[in-house]
Amino acid sequence: MGCRRYFSPIHLQPFYRAEFGFKKGNFPVTEFAGRTSIAIPFHNHLTAEEIDYVAEVFDRAVPQVQ
Repeated sequence: MGCRRYFSPIHLQPFYRAEFGFKKGNFPVTEFAGRTSIAIPFHNHLTAEEIDYVAEVFDRAVPQVQ
């Protein structure tokens, strides 16, 4: 199990850069979402223990907002 970036903004993919001339900074909100989103493990075959583990690690890794 692991986590990774959830998505890379489409306008920064090589095809869209070459075909349409997009560059970093064209869509700052999308770029922010790409930098700050992660994909955590989830699927319908996770055991209760795996779900607890993912939740525990996420809780430790992400600062609590008050």
